[in-house]
Amino acid sequence: MRVECARCGADNGLLVKAAGDYAVAERCTCRSPCPHCRDAGYHFKADARGYEVAVACECQKLERRARLFNQAKLPARYHAATLQSFQNTDAAKNQIRYEAYQFTNVYQPGARGILFYGPCGTGKTHLLIGILRHLVLRLGCPVRFVEFMHLLSDLRATFGDAGSAEQVMAPLVEVPVLAVDELGKGRGSEWELQVLDELISKRYNAGRTTLFTSNYLPNENGLPDRVGERIYSRLVEMCEFKYMSGDDYRRMLADQGDGGRKASAPGRNPRTMPGPRT
Repeated sequence: MRVECARCGADNGLLVKAAGDYAVAERCTCRSPCPHCRDAGYHFKADARGYEVAVACECQKLERRARLFNQAKLPARYHAATLQSFQNTDAAKNQIRYEAYQFTNVYQPGARGILFYGPCGTGKTHLLIGILRHLVLRLGCPVRFVEFMHLLSDLRATFGDAGSAEQVMAPLVEVPVLAVDELGKGRGSEWELQVLDELISKRYNAGRTTLFTSNYLPNENGLPDRVGERIYSRLVEMCEFKYMSGDDYRRMLADQGDGGRKASAPGRNPRTMPGPRT
């Protein structure tokens, strides 16, 4: 039985750290060099006839998962975010974390996704990253993360070049699991809604799993108005809606760092919010 490494912990030989804008994974020193193939990538094994044949080493699975993780483009500030590290005293939030665990444990390609919604700073993106991290590092499932406003910026940079725009969109359409952060953010212009409709419709038609976060509630003057009834209808079919209640955790940390002088600042904590319309 392998003893858990103090550096890579439960990530089984991969060390995750922040590098520039993104979180990156690399083989931990506890797995280097590979004790089985000495980093050759293969070793010899006797087949059914007794002949020695070259077979891919188990370490290649580790290398592949590191590549998939680095292609996921998880934001650097969340490099340490896992489902295990999501600690909260709120029973409702812990139940949602448990449901996120269940999602990863029973995940099958094309599974219905999750849409986390609620006030800022309640842990929506943390859970989203935790799910992606589990899927790619534990299951070897290709995933991608994209913040909606960053997607729009990337597409604006390709104006006048249809081929470049397709290069931006195609990986997001084709990846088995896509996470879209801050759904509904933006000006809600016709072009922005066209981009969102194209992305969601193509993934919907292909039966691919999509996860979302949104600060907007699924009620009147909320998310349906931000994305339009057509897109919202697709979201209801594609995802389970999970409401994240509570105070702004980032604001609480800032208040603690200020010696508690801001502790009296009002926090957003709407305890009763309607569920998604169906």
